[in-house]
Amino acid sequence: MRRVRKLYLFPALMFLCALLMVVYGMLRPEHWVVYYNNALSPESFQTFDLIVFDSDSHPPLAPLQDKKKTLLAYMSLGEVNSSRSYFKELQDKQFFIKENKQWGSWVVDVRRPEWTAYVNDTLIPAVLAQGFNGIMIDTVDSVTALEDGDPVTYVGMKQAAVHMIKDIHRRYPNLKIMINRGFDILPEVGGDVDMVLAESVYTDIPAGAKVPVVVADATYRDYIALLRGARKQFPKLKVYTLDYWLPSDTHGVKRIYKAERRQGFIPYVSTNDLQNVYPEP
Repeated sequence: MRRVRKLYLFPALMFLCALLMVVYGMLRPEHWVVYYNNALSPESFQTFDLIVFDSDSHPPLAPLQDKKKTLLAYMSLGEVNSSRSYFKELQDKQFFIKENKQWGSWVVDVRRPEWTAYVNDTLIPAVLAQGFNGIMIDTVDSVTALEDGDPVTYVGMKQAAVHMIKDIHRRYPNLKIMINRGFDILPEVGGDVDMVLAESVYTDIPAGAKVPVVVADATYRDYIALLRGARKQFPKLKVYTLDYWLPSDTHGVKRIYKAERRQGFIPYVSTNDLQNVYPEP
């Protein structure tokens, strides 16, 4: 009789364990990371659900694909750094309109339809071939800032950026897309991207400074209102945050995570070179 009870008890325990794992998966907060290097092994990223790597230099993707990770390739689509293999080709085609000397890059004239075609026909297929299942679009703010600063010379830059993102989504409907900031055009493209990255919203590194500082309360409240508005307009849009802080200040790092998670955001805290991985303490 005792053996029969054990036979019935075992399936019940298995069911309970499975149920607890599902509940844990539902309650466990999402973790993500940005890493622009290739020195670490794939095992260093096992605890992260979403990973942003540089499109040219990164750890092997296959072990992370096997773990069903979301793998986003960093793609600077508003600027191109002179270190990129395709820089000379684009320079010869006169795609660039303004140099960003701080980063050694050039702003792209996104108004040219050839640029969107190059992104869709060359750059995205290249990252998909490596095994990425999504992209993180950076430097959109470089494009929108030009039109804000000189609306006559750079008229149409914002709308061209909108068209570029919409065209990417149209061409690759299953591609996971994250846009870094781009708050000016978010109301127009929020339905075409899966995620918005709010970089440097709780902390920032002022020009000329060597260490990050916490932004003013009023500034952070403005960011919160903007991002909440975006989520209300686009209920499926997920908000990720990237803040910079000294890893040795564990208390400060914890404070940032707590503040960002309180708003329903998915945070990551690192150093601004993004050359190492710092798990949430």
